[in-house]
Order: sequence, then C-alpha cells, then structure tokens
Amino acid sequence: MNPWGLLAALTAGHFAVPWALHQRLGLGLVVRARGGRGEVALTFDDGPDPETTPAVLAALEAEDVRATFFMLGEKLRRHPELAREVKAHGHEVALHGHHHRHAWLKTPWGPVADLDRALEAYAQVFGERPRFFRPPHGGWTEPFFFAVRARGLVPVQWNLEAGDWVPNKSPEDVARKVLDRLIPGDIVVMHDAGPGGKKSPAALKKLLPELKARGFRPKPLGELRLVTGGPAEWRPRLFAPIEAAFARLYRVEPAFYGAHSILRLAPAALPVDAGPFKKGTPGVELHMDSERMRRAAEAGQLAAFRHAKASMKDLARALKERPHLQQAEVVFGTSLFYEILEPLGFQVAPLPPGYAKRVGYWMYLLHRAYGGRPLKHVEARLVYLSRENLLERYG
Repeated sequence: MNPWGLLAALTAGHFAVPWALHQRLGLGLVVRARGGRGEVALTFDDGPDPETTPAVLAALEAEDVRATFFMLGEKLRRHPELAREVKAHGHEVALHGHHHRHAWLKTPWGPVADLDRALEAYAQVFGERPRFFRPPHGGWTEPFFFAVRARGLVPVQWNLEAGDWVPNKSPEDVARKVLDRLIPGDIVVMHDAGPGGKKSPAALKKLLPELKARGFRPKPLGELRLVTGGPAEWRPRLFAPIEAAFARLYRVEPAFYGAHSILRLAPAALPVDAGPFKKGTPGVELHMDSERMRRAAEAGQLAAFRHAKASMKDLARALKERPHLQQAEVVFGTSLFYEILEPLGFQVAPLPPGYAKRVGYWMYLLHRAYGGRPLKHVEARLVYLSRENLLERYG
C-alpha cells in the first residue's frame, strides 16, 4: 500500500468508522430509554465543580428530581467530598473520563490510559466501580470502545443536547429547546461545570416544573429500561429526515402539549366527500408522529391507545388556541388503523381505490420502519370528526 493509501486507511479507522458507527448510529451504545411511561433521563457532564455543581443540585432538589452525573476523574480527585455529596442526594454517578479531551486528539492508546486513570479515581472516592461511561464530546475510537466494554462499563450516548454551553443561548433558550424537542425515553445531556454549568441551574428552574406539568418523569439512567443502538434503531433514524421534509413541505406542525402527545396537524381542505361534509371543506388534517407513537407502543397496545385518546385533548386545545385553525370545520386523516379511531368518535369513509392503496402502502412502510408488526391489509380509509364534536368531547 502506498503512503497515501495507508494514511487514508488509518484516518478511516481512527475517525470515520467510529464516528459513523458509534456517534451517528449508536452501535453498541445506550441511545435512549423505552418511552411508554413518559420517563426521561437528565444527565450532567464535566463535574464536579464547587462553583457550579451545588446550584445544579439545589435546582434538582427543589423539584425532587434525580439525575445522572458523568464525572471527570481529575475533578473527582480534586473534589471528592462534593462528588460524595452528589451521590448522597440520591443522584447516580457515572464516569466521563479523566481529562476532558476528545479521543481523536489523543494517541491510539491514550483514551484507554485515560479511562484507567478515571476508574482509579472513581474507586478511590466511592470504593466501587461505575456502571455507565460517556466519553468527552461523545468521541470514540474502536480500541477505546472495546476497552470500555472489556472493563464492564455500559457506554452511553445522548439523543437530545440542551445546548447550555452555547455562548449566545440564554437559560430560557435552553429550557425551551428541551421542552420543544423532548420525547419520552430521551436522554438529555446538560452540564454542571464549565460554561454550561453556569447556565444550567437557571434553565432547570424553568424546565423542571414544566416537565412535570407535561407528564414527563425524569429518572436516573439506572432506573430506566435502556435501549442499545442497533438495526431496530437505525430504521427510524433513516426515515426521520424524510418525515421532517414532508412536514416542512405540507406545513405539518406538532400538537404536543404533554408527554403523551402523538399527533401532528396541518390546515387542509377535505379531499373527498365525507358524511355531511363536502370535498373542499376547510379542515385540519391529522398526522401521527411515528417516533412518539413507536415509543408509546413500547408499553403495549393499550398504552398506545391511551396516548391516542389523551392526544385528543391536545388537538382540541390547538384548535381553540391557534388563530390559523379557527376556520376549520372538520378534523380528518387517512389511516390504516381506522377501527381503533372509531371509539374516539371518528367516522370512517372510503377513499378512491388507487389513492387508498398508494397511501396505504406508504403508511405500511412507515409502520414497519418504526417497528410495527405485519398487517393483514394495507388499504387506508378516511377518518373524520366535526370540529364541534371534537371540542364537545375533548375541549
């Protein structure tokens, strides 16, 4: 192999392969938790720091919330009493390496040596080994990944970054980002040291009460049913950009006010005659949020139905509060699961055969991509409900 080919191979092995497999696809890492119960994990990196960690602890204690702290070995050695105080408050303590340097900026054996130093520091402070490990910046190399697994540690990623370290983001911005994007089962990464540690206490004061009001249940990682990245998680990631592009194209907006919410909507005209409503009647078209529905279904079909029923209240709230929906006379959607929606008050109407099958096959593809079981039929139907009836039932 010529020198340039050797350099390309080494670059791919040290940077590209671990970036693609672990940071992007989450292979072998804990990437989320099961979300059917509204549970989420708040995690804090880079501490402990006597200037900022106590304020984070106070904000969590004020709302009786327990979290997971990924601590650095060098700070464990400097502030052992503060580290023990975090654990004494009921929080979970995990490991974040010894020095806060990206694995790619070290020699091939450097991350492993750093890990062993961090394990020694953890043992000196707590007299035991940690369960979870997250590297600085979420950066991996293949030797580093296998060294973590060989030492019996569970590698953890995140799927929602609060952005408390971003210079031009206020605490309000941080809280709003989490609230706007959080899905049951998410692992949120924040900081209790550095620039993020200075901002996160104020963000938590705004975030935590609203999380509880929306039905989210923050817990330490060790108390959650954790999901490891693999093919079952890759398919939804593959389809997520397609659904996002569809939402932008057709002005689909979320109808999310709580952890249970699984519906999205878009102003649209009724595509066919349905009961007393004629084609072209101004209305609101319903769309299922596939990822939220997938996580709701992880607690069973009954739980998924309960989420759908509770989402009707959010839909009614959106119809009442959003000015651009005030002219809608009918709420409608196309669905393969129209029988399930009838107990919620929806009527069912046929669609043109060709259209019903085309839409049905697309919905079936999404259903399977997000982990749904095979279905006996793939022909969609129109479901509809008058605005007045919906508000009477759920408003």
